[in-house]
Amino acid sequence: MKDNFVVNIISLNEGLIKIDDVHVIRIKSKDYNLLIMKDYLPIIGMIEGSFDIETTAEKITYDEVIAYYMSNNNIFNIILKDGKHG
Repeated sequence: MKDNFVVNIISLNEGLIKIDDVHVIRIKSKDYNLLIMKDYLPIIGMIEGSFDIETTAEKITYDEVIAYYMSNNNIFNIILKDGKHG
């Protein structure tokens, strides 16, 4: 069964990356840590740090990022200003 939690990553270097079947997003910013899962409340914010995206098949990590995000209706949109994909 699919989780129907989608992440859209937008950056100048990689364009649009869409990731389906996300289980959890871990954000580690300079001022806070946040764990976002399916059906999480709507939220908007800025990251100065790192974030991980975990799916059934893989874990994707972005380190040393500056990014802006919005999560609503099981869609997490993030716009990368700067960062390293690892």
